[in-house]
Amino acid sequence: MATINSFTSYCCLTWIITTLLVVFLLFKKYFLAHFTTKTPHPPSPLALPIIGHLHLLSSRLPKSLETLARRYGPLMQIRMGTTPIIVVSDVNTAKVILKTNDADFASKYPLGFGLSKFDIYYGYSFVNAQYGPYWRFMKKLCMTRLFVGPQLDEFIHIREQEALNLLASLFQKSREGMPCDLGKELTALTNSIICRMAIGKRCKENPNLPSDIRKLLQGMMEYAAKLSFTQVFGPLQRLDLSGNGKRLVSTMWEYDRLMEKIMKDYEADEVNNCQKEGSDVMDILLETYRRPNDEWKLTREHIKNFFLEIFFAGVDTTAATIEFAIMELLNNPNILEKLREEINSVVGTNRLVKESDVPNLPYLQAIVKETMRVHPSGPLLRRQCNKDSKINGYDIKAGDRILINMYAITRDSRLWSVPEKFLPERFLTNHKDGVGQIDYCKGQDFSFLPFGSGRRACPGASHGLIVTHTTLGALVQCFDWKVKDEEKMDIKLVTGYSGAMALPLKMTDLQYYAMPLFMLLASIFFIRTILAKLARNKACLPPSPRALPIIGHIHLLGPIPHQAFHKLSARYGPLVYFFVGSKPCLLASTPEVAKEILKTNEAKFLSRPKVANLDYLTYGSADFATVAYGPYWRFMKRLCMTQLLGSTVLEQFLPIRREETKRLLMSIQKKAEKNEAVNVGGEVMRLTNNIISRMMLRTRCSGDEGEADEVRKLVKEMNVLGAKFNLADTFWLFKYWDLQGFRRRVKDARDRYDALMERIMKEHQDERKRRKEMNDLQGTAMKDVLDLLLDIYEDENAEMRLTRENIKAFVMNIFGAGTDSSAITVEWGLAELMNHPSVMEKARQEIDSVVGENRLVEESDIANLPYLQAIVKEILRLHPTGPLVVRESSEDCTIAGYYIPAKTRLFVNVWSLGRDPNYWENPLEFRPERFTGEEWSGKNNFLDVKGQYFHLLPFGSGRRSCPGASLALQLVPTTLAAIIQSFEWKSGNRDGGTGKVDMEEGPGLTLPRAHSLVCLPVTRLNPSLFM
Repeated sequence: MATINSFTSYCCLTWIITTLLVVFLLFKKYFLAHFTTKTPHPPSPLALPIIGHLHLLSSRLPKSLETLARRYGPLMQIRMGTTPIIVVSDVNTAKVILKTNDADFASKYPLGFGLSKFDIYYGYSFVNAQYGPYWRFMKKLCMTRLFVGPQLDEFIHIREQEALNLLASLFQKSREGMPCDLGKELTALTNSIICRMAIGKRCKENPNLPSDIRKLLQGMMEYAAKLSFTQVFGPLQRLDLSGNGKRLVSTMWEYDRLMEKIMKDYEADEVNNCQKEGSDVMDILLETYRRPNDEWKLTREHIKNFFLEIFFAGVDTTAATIEFAIMELLNNPNILEKLREEINSVVGTNRLVKESDVPNLPYLQAIVKETMRVHPSGPLLRRQCNKDSKINGYDIKAGDRILINMYAITRDSRLWSVPEKFLPERFLTNHKDGVGQIDYCKGQDFSFLPFGSGRRACPGASHGLIVTHTTLGALVQCFDWKVKDEEKMDIKLVTGYSGAMALPLKMTDLQYYAMPLFMLLASIFFIRTILAKLARNKACLPPSPRALPIIGHIHLLGPIPHQAFHKLSARYGPLVYFFVGSKPCLLASTPEVAKEILKTNEAKFLSRPKVANLDYLTYGSADFATVAYGPYWRFMKRLCMTQLLGSTVLEQFLPIRREETKRLLMSIQKKAEKNEAVNVGGEVMRLTNNIISRMMLRTRCSGDEGEADEVRKLVKEMNVLGAKFNLADTFWLFKYWDLQGFRRRVKDARDRYDALMERIMKEHQDERKRRKEMNDLQGTAMKDVLDLLLDIYEDENAEMRLTRENIKAFVMNIFGAGTDSSAITVEWGLAELMNHPSVMEKARQEIDSVVGENRLVEESDIANLPYLQAIVKEILRLHPTGPLVVRESSEDCTIAGYYIPAKTRLFVNVWSLGRDPNYWENPLEFRPERFTGEEWSGKNNFLDVKGQYFHLLPFGSGRRSCPGASLALQLVPTTLAAIIQSFEWKSGNRDGGTGKVDMEEGPGLTLPRAHSLVCLPVTRLNPSLFM
């Protein structure tokens, strides 16, 4: 009975899993097909949830990928668990990546999918280093010092001695009639050679040192291979369920202690001036380590990890190639006999084959080449895309991982006749394949790349070929070989990424793991949910509404977030903790709490959350507004305050603002003459757009209506896309999916902006060059902000070197923030004045009394217009163009007695602060007098808006407050004063002829109006003043 119940339970569980899987697949097939925009990504087999395509892969990974490529094409995308990988399986695509676009694919990714948390040398790798200064320095060192011809010649005695030791060991076993494990013998040979080349002095003192190092390496490989299965799955990457991660770390620290002792011994010998017998690799690296003025300063960790990588790369790959060659020769005795005859005819039987004999043994060379073709020790070449590219018409994104399947390419029947057959003759010059002259060291023939190609080709190729040729020649020359059981050997592709034993990933039969894996993931999710709930209760988090599964509190948020937040605060208090999907958020809505966060705990809230759309639009947060708090942000903030947006620069641009204001008034005057209505927001947007453009780029973007609309639409489009709700930001499950089709739209918008900015920057650089060459008075012309940025870009001694992306992203910040926000503030201001004609009349009387009617108001007049200043403050109180200050906590902290975890998104509701009845009497009433001293208390008389008063924060507060506040506070009052001085304004009677202007807010980052302000202007000044 128990067995039946158990079986029934198992069937029910299987049925539930199958049902959920079918629902998911139907959802993916039909919903995504109809509601998402397809982007040109490489084809991909149907993936399963969680495991991706692991069910299609066997332990012989290159073979599995070759089989898939026959169906899905030479460029396809697969997922190993949660890790997406693009697989290349034909020679032409490989050439495009490795030669045509070599620089764009010059980085590598580590083989261990998430093993970095167990790697004590993470970040110090040479083999897997990102393409950059460190990698170039080490590659140059390898090619000029470590593995160059003269240095390898110094080690010839080591290779000869170790070859003799191998032959002696085999001779002893032969004499005793004992079989030998050739793989172990060859591994011992290559290990000893590498160790003596690397740390020869210590090996001479301690002959057991190579075997000790080998045992440590084998332990690391074993633990890494056992770990790697769970590391493929994102949810399991943080776990060390079997304890193998702990064992791996322990073994690596044991290796670290051994290498540290060896390095100290070398340094002691140097201090004691011990006699040297040539330099080994450790001598050269320590010499480099001691040089202070090298282009890259090596650390001890760099050296230790470099040795670890050459031990891994140089030992097993060479041994495996020789072993495969012997196996093929045993299966093809006629080839073995032909090779032995060639060796006997060239070398004879009275001496051993030497390295100098190899050039005279073409058949031996052909056998080694054919072995590397059929059994490449690196069957999968890894690359990582450095920037967005297009390969074969498909989009390849920056950061995408690439696998080039050389196993499939070297078995392509279009390139090789009878590719499955071991045929060394194909590499002889007279063969019909015509590949006899292939140079496999240089990686120029993309049908045969045993050592890779391009910048990331193997630097140890020459050494590997020397050992392989001479060892194989000696084994064939000295011994007859027989298989133990007198049967033909079955040669199989070994497991994993490499043809050698150094396997960071070991594939296992998935059916064995399927049910335990599902139960494990479900248990983890359940336990994590319970623990999170207990932690929240124990940690005394702020009050929170009841959340729904998965979506959190999204259902409580409307299209205008600051209004929804205001309602939440009214019910749950000044500090509210809530979830947007899986993201924890904190809402602050009173001045007291805002002060505690933005002033008392400012250092813990200096970063901003990363948002996918904004991150892409700003070139990977290369801008100033969204970049994480750090050296670059501090440099740019200081630059803004002292040069780019400082008072001296703003004063320099005063003629621009004056000229563009007159253009605005002239445009309105023309419509007033025709009795046409004016879209105030559009006109002021054109003004701010042209001012910003001329300050930044020395050119007007809006010379006519069509061009103005185009620029405005581009800025607006990028702002809207940046503010859109993206599922990928909210739910970890959708991190790699683009269900809403944002990627194409965001890429299109940024590409258009990038093309425009690249053209403008090129024109600026050409003009700067021309001025410099002419060396005339034009060289002293007024610089715009882009000139100042290019000065820093071209200054090699600058504190921080700017990139072109930094410059483009900064210009985007200024356009996005300065154009919209100032125009919207002026539009709100005029709308309020039209709804309060007494206030408008009072402001106009003040302007007439101070300025008069014979000239236009100037920026210098603003200081003498206190009521106008009060109007601007009141506008910013009721309609802040930054209604939410957004930050992210960088560490755990306590606010108002509540625990706030790190990585919590913060929203300070500036819109609510300006409506707090504890600080503002009749807060919903538009009453500028509260800022003039005419109110009963006068407590707001001297309020400024620079962030020191936490019930009025239109520009934020503290270090991350808006750097363009000074420009806005010059532009907004002057523009508003000019349009009420120059014109009477009449409502378009949208509200049934009452004359009241609709004050409804619309969605957006900068608090736009729901409906554009359209009014009829009536000129009240002499139009000649606008000229």
